[in-house]
Amino acid sequence: MVKIGCVGYGGRHGEFFSRVFNQQNAFPGYHMSYVFGEDEVLTPEERQRRFFQVEHNCSSLDELIRCSDAVMILTVRGEDHARYALKVIEAGKPLFVDKPFTASLDEAREITRAAEAWGVPLFGGSTLRHLQKVEEIQALMQQEDFPAVGITYRADPESPLGAYPFYASHTAEMCVALCGPDYRQVEAVRVGKNICTLVRYDHRCALLTTTLDTQLVNVHLMGKICRSFDLNQDLCYVDGARKFVRMLETGVPPVPYNEFCSAVGLVEEIMEKISFPTE
Repeated sequence: MVKIGCVGYGGRHGEFFSRVFNQQNAFPGYHMSYVFGEDEVLTPEERQRRFFQVEHNCSSLDELIRCSDAVMILTVRGEDHARYALKVIEAGKPLFVDKPFTASLDEAREITRAAEAWGVPLFGGSTLRHLQKVEEIQALMQQEDFPAVGITYRADPESPLGAYPFYASHTAEMCVALCGPDYRQVEAVRVGKNICTLVRYDHRCALLTTTLDTQLVNVHLMGKICRSFDLNQDLCYVDGARKFVRMLETGVPPVPYNEFCSAVGLVEEIMEKISFPTE
């Protein structure tokens, strides 16, 4: 049995992944066994409601790392990810780092360089970009020329929790997954709570839109023939877990590390170009 440790109580991703591994038993032989969190205090009853069939609530990160065969960092704040991830990597444990991958490009580079130096397989980021449907769209883009790509998802720039990067990372990672990490220029404009970002490549451009007027992930490919997709986000946790399990089985990271760094850098550029309220 491969025992997975979860770092983070905040948010619901631990709940969703524990459903996939423990309740649905989607991947026999893999079990979310341990949980540790500094981001929120839970009673044993609350932990049991939020995490399905997790065996033990660890008292420290070191304990969780020691007990686990692999670790998933699922804290909401990207600012916390680097300090957790580096300790897991130094312990030699395969790692999943949730979105936003990190809060800064420097931290993203630090994590990925450490993973390469220690030979520890690393995965994570937006689960939406790991939908199997995205792989079909990628294959289609290799067959046909689409000079323009549109990606839309939900995010609130006035979130009282300062969570805009938490949700905007979905569109940024989707952009990198479909169009590549080597963008040349970023322009952004905000109208009310809607933010439109034009990402320029050498031979393509991507328009990323975050809005409160959609519940779906929308992808539009524009060329001689235009194609549109509404992605079923309910499948993202199973599809993301599938790639994580494959990495644990093969030792091969499913996503090039520079794509995580590029997506973090893209969100940073958007934040710099748009005025956000300060606390």
